[in-house]
Amino acid sequence: MKFRISLWMLVFVLGGSLSCGPKEALIPERGKEKCNHCSMAIVDMRFHSQLLTDKGRRYYFDSIECLYSYKESLELERFRTWVTDYENVTRMLSEEEAAIVQSEEIHSPMGKGLAAFSSLENAREYLKNHKGSILTSEANQKRSDR
Repeated sequence: MKFRISLWMLVFVLGGSLSCGPKEALIPERGKEKCNHCSMAIVDMRFHSQLLTDKGRRYYFDSIECLYSYKESLELERFRTWVTDYENVTRMLSEEEAAIVQSEEIHSPMGKGLAAFSSLENAREYLKNHKGSILTSEANQKRSDR
């Protein structure tokens, strides 16, 4: 009897720990996930973004524009967001750390031309050869000026 109770306790503990999922960004399989805002398949990985609520619910987006629109509709106060590094699609950046560029030369899925770069320096380097501007938070500017 004690063995059976111990076995069930082990099953519940393991099951509970597996359901907690990672608290970091996950790169979805190309074309498998759909955008939680516009329902388009996520196929151009340069623009993928995601949001994770404090309760562990993960939302995927095909563009930074969809992430921004979705965040405006949320009534949540606490969540984490990531954007894909435009120059390295296997790297997800915390939205707060990324430098967001808007350029008519960037053809993002929703057409607003938003792309994320890993640093202000990389964004500025991109803009040396392309028209556009950097849309970034004050915190990013201060971090870059140090």
